[in-house]
Amino acid sequence: MQTSIVEVLKAAGLYKDPDPKTGQVTGRMAEQTLKTILPNGEVTEHVMGEIEYSDLKVLGDELDILLAYANPVIQHIFAKNAVAIANAVRVTNVETASGFKGAVGAGRQLDILMLRPEQFQDPALGAVGLRTTWVRIIGAPVPGTRQVICAQDAVPADTHGALTMTQWEALLLFGFANPSMTPCTTAIRITYLAQQFNIQNAYFGLSQVTDSYYPFVELKEPLVLYPQESGLVEARYPFAATDELTPVGLWIKMSQNLRSLINS
Repeated sequence: MQTSIVEVLKAAGLYKDPDPKTGQVTGRMAEQTLKTILPNGEVTEHVMGEIEYSDLKVLGDELDILLAYANPVIQHIFAKNAVAIANAVRVTNVETASGFKGAVGAGRQLDILMLRPEQFQDPALGAVGLRTTWVRIIGAPVPGTRQVICAQDAVPADTHGALTMTQWEALLLFGFANPSMTPCTTAIRITYLAQQFNIQNAYFGLSQVTDSYYPFVELKEPLVLYPQESGLVEARYPFAATDELTPVGLWIKMSQNLRSLINS
């Protein structure tokens, strides 16, 4: 089971080791076109901007550090999607045009961070308000459909719009963990660019559970919201319980927007 982002990027030709004489990584990847298939079979295209190989090295190195103490299942999911992460960085860099510098970035330079509750609207609220936790008490009426990832807007609970990226950010979602003692999710539905994918079973009772693993369900296809794209994630709850559906993925943002401890 591959768990190294760096090794996957190397195999894909997206990571270069420093020159042994200079200690530097040189060269740039030229602009390319990335094709994405929509749920209805249509194909959209995204421009992946030029980027320094040194930036891709920073991306790989920092992701491996970020995930060093995660359990191997999560490490594997990120490694499996390493090329998708690099592609999303390059698409975002078309508008930011300042490269990826990670933890030492500034201004329009890009960085990444894991998904946290306070980055997202609380779908249970009938007003604009951020989540404080992934825990959600599912009460009557059940069975029911609840939103998981949605827009910040002042409408009734679980009727919010789709989350839309700015032109300087992207979001990647690979799957869901559920550390609840009573996970009550059975299905996930994703809407991408106003088109619904087929639902996916999300029965965590079939997932591996040990002292070191939370139950985890991988999306059959990762959800990638490129700049100015929208997406909505909903879940089905067949009975009342306390659930803790936890998105696993990354948010790509400009460094200048990662200075707030509240919702960066």
